[in-house]
Amino acid sequence: MVNHSLTDIDSLYLQVRDRTSQRLIAEAITAYRGGAARSAILSTWIAVAYDIIAKARELAAQGEPAPQAFITELDAAIASNDIPKRQSIERQLLETANKKLQLLAPHEHDALQRLFEDRHLCAHPAFIADDELFQPTPELLRAHITHALNYLLIHAPLQGKSAVARFEADILSASYPASRTSIGQYLRARYLDRAKDALVINLIKGILTAPFGTERAKFAGKERQLALSLREIADAKTAIYDSNVPPFVANRFDAVPDEVLLKLCPYLEVETRLWGWVSESVRIRVKTLLDAATLDALKATGAFDAFAIPELASILLARFDAFDESTQINIISENPRREFIQKAIALYRDARGWRHAESLGRTLMVPLAPLFGANDIRQVLDAVAANEQIWAASGTSAILETIFELSQSLLAESRPYWQGFVDHMASERGNQTEHFAYPAIRAKLAT
Repeated sequence: MVNHSLTDIDSLYLQVRDRTSQRLIAEAITAYRGGAARSAILSTWIAVAYDIIAKARELAAQGEPAPQAFITELDAAIASNDIPKRQSIERQLLETANKKLQLLAPHEHDALQRLFEDRHLCAHPAFIADDELFQPTPELLRAHITHALNYLLIHAPLQGKSAVARFEADILSASYPASRTSIGQYLRARYLDRAKDALVINLIKGILTAPFGTERAKFAGKERQLALSLREIADAKTAIYDSNVPPFVANRFDAVPDEVLLKLCPYLEVETRLWGWVSESVRIRVKTLLDAATLDALKATGAFDAFAIPELASILLARFDAFDESTQINIISENPRREFIQKAIALYRDARGWRHAESLGRTLMVPLAPLFGANDIRQVLDAVAANEQIWAASGTSAILETIFELSQSLLAESRPYWQGFVDHMASERGNQTEHFAYPAIRAKLAT
């Protein structure tokens, strides 16, 4: 009985990026299953050779210098019908893929080199004595096909130093996404889908090094995007991440100077395990720096992201409470966090004039609104209803409408609070349509 189930080779075959490469390796798989051993090896090598050249052309089109030089040399040999030159290029193709194009790791190069040598034995049997005619086994054929698929054909041409350099250019560009969801989609599409382990490891190390190394100045302001990128790689490539990051960071941050060590804080926000992976001496240094840093240093390094670590949160809250009101408002506005919600509501509740209330609403309530829980909304609405300086401010209606929109996901829980608020204000004003009865919010609740 024939087994038509999907095999490992079939699964890999379906992941081949290039259509022509897929067709060529399909010929090898067909020959392997049909018992045509030598044809299978020859077809596998053809697929490998074609795929290396196709990837080189792709990289050359993207402006990579080494692939451009290789393609220029190849096209010249093709145009002039220089057969010896083309043969030389084929003989050196794996070496080129390994060293110049950076498509292969050393062990991958060695595996495909064995395929190339076996291809010679199959293509030139006249050079071998009759009693030594090469007879490839099914196991050898399967290994060659699997190596070709696993090491080359299913992967994008983004490996080695060139890929890390490209990621660096991406993260420094204005078009690099800022939200976690968008960063995850971007990284998967451009780098992580079918990426080799070596590339993933290099990206992880580069992200963990960029804000702290000799070229750290150019990454200033990019710390949160780098941290979010690290988190997305951790989610997409969990096994590689978990096996490589802890030993890498264990001693890596011991050498980071004090002036940039607090840039570790944005990483702690998205990956709290880092705090346990760094050395005890680094943890002591971070706590000391948080306790002594100026406000400008705290803001510049993203230090308030360290609220994610309980033992650092207590230090940051103590620092926050020591600042004056205007400084606290500035900190909350620039670093909206759940830890600041109660303090922000208290500041809003005590608004001392219409314009002051509007300013607090825009700088505190609106930035924090996406982080509110239903009880936080209740407290905000209670604060508005209890303070005439807030509810009578002409801009409060627009501020509350914005909060309503930003907290839509809580409407099932918060609807009674919104409804109670507009009913109370209408009762106070004696007219549901009067401006300070907030008819716009009533309309939103009705829809």
